[in-house]
Amino acid sequence: MLSHLEHHANIVPWQQLAEETGAKLRIIPVDDDGRLVLDRYTALLTKRTRLVAVAHVSNVLGTIVPVTEIIEAAHRAGARVLVDGAQAAAHLPVNVQAMDADFYAFSGHKVFGPTGVGALYAKPEILQDMPPWQGGGNVISDVTFERTRYAAPPAKFEAGTGNIAGAVGLGAALDYVGNLGLPNIASYEHELLGYAIREISAVPGLRLIGIAPQKASALTFVLDGVLPQDVGAALDKQGIAVRAGHHCAQPTLRRYGLEAAVRPSLAMYNTCAEVDILAAALHKLADDRGSRG
Repeated sequence: MLSHLEHHANIVPWQQLAEETGAKLRIIPVDDDGRLVLDRYTALLTKRTRLVAVAHVSNVLGTIVPVTEIIEAAHRAGARVLVDGAQAAAHLPVNVQAMDADFYAFSGHKVFGPTGVGALYAKPEILQDMPPWQGGGNVISDVTFERTRYAAPPAKFEAGTGNIAGAVGLGAALDYVGNLGLPNIASYEHELLGYAIREISAVPGLRLIGIAPQKASALTFVLDGVLPQDVGAALDKQGIAVRAGHHCAQPTLRRYGLEAAVRPSLAMYNTCAEVDILAAALHKLADDRGSRG
């Protein structure tokens, strides 16, 4: 089971698996504000549900998903839960044991580390029962031409030579955010997000997408009369970096009748002064659109 808030990376592999095995994908719906409809979720759960895979934070809407509730309900139904933490790990305190996640994954480049590296947590008893997903020298404890004995986890899942430089860089990035304190980061970004919402909401013709009360620091919007890619290009000329497009989450945007949108993402290094620059640039775009009309 997936939700309507998923990145393509948490959709495509499960579709491929479903094609191979005949499994059925069920989708947890999302409301107009960007929140998962939890009563529909629990209604979709059955004894045949094997895995629930959900984002901790939507990369498009910034919605913070109540993963603890999701996990509790799934476990009551006998299902395992994988949480995609790519958009959460740099912005929120994460305690995989407290939330009782079976699997939790995140990417290094989303937590200010290198690309091409990340982490997957899994409960030890699950890893013990799982076969290696790849063969390679490091996954073994003993090999003969007749049989192979595998090493204990996590070595059983570390085939070949790992991305050593990437892992060192990721460790440094985690030390950095850990020293700053994720509660401090979350508090600062929450205040900055509130300020940004107030400022850009005042732009004529601008519509925010995703206004859930529990929301991380992603602002996604469309501007009437201006294509998202044109908004992105105009902001880029002023040194303002945003993403314009479908954000690798087309089902989420299509839930709101869109094929593309603009997303500024705020982090602990951004300031209210930078938000003011963004708001002023958007006001100018809106004014220019009006004068062209």
